[in-house]
Amino acid sequence: MTAAIPLASFLSILTPLVGAPSGTTCPVTTAQTPPFAEPSPSSRTRFWFGSESLAVLISTSGKWQGDANHHYRNKLFWWRRGYNGATEQRPTLAVTGRRMNGEPATAKASRATNAHSRDFGGWAMLVMMEFPAAGCWEVTGKYQGNQLSFVVDVGPS
Repeated sequence: MTAAIPLASFLSILTPLVGAPSGTTCPVTTAQTPPFAEPSPSSRTRFWFGSESLAVLISTSGKWQGDANHHYRNKLFWWRRGYNGATEQRPTLAVTGRRMNGEPATAKASRATNAHSRDFGGWAMLVMMEFPAAGCWEVTGKYQGNQLSFVVDVGPS
């Protein structure tokens, strides 16, 4: 005999898998405790999420602000221990974005390039993300056999 699962319990299991339903809060990614060996210290406004295999610098607020006229554009810095932009100027980092609530939509990501700054501990990979609409979005990066996803709430400034 199969046990019946109450609808509320089923939805609480399913929601993290498919995203927050429209009209509810977005389950944005928060800082890890304890953090991994970050390439540079996290700050009050940004933190490194991931591991030494692949990490991304994201906002502590979980918000990605902008406006519809500019399609909610912003830069994302990705990092991996040992990455050197002088020898890999066009990293094979692939970044995708999908809306988790509302009408299905996909974000655009530029081809990855490199960046160098003390602010993020030296070399990093740089991608320009462009979201076509506001909403709750999952962003996934894939680089050299590693994958990392995070959730961000995209909306007006």
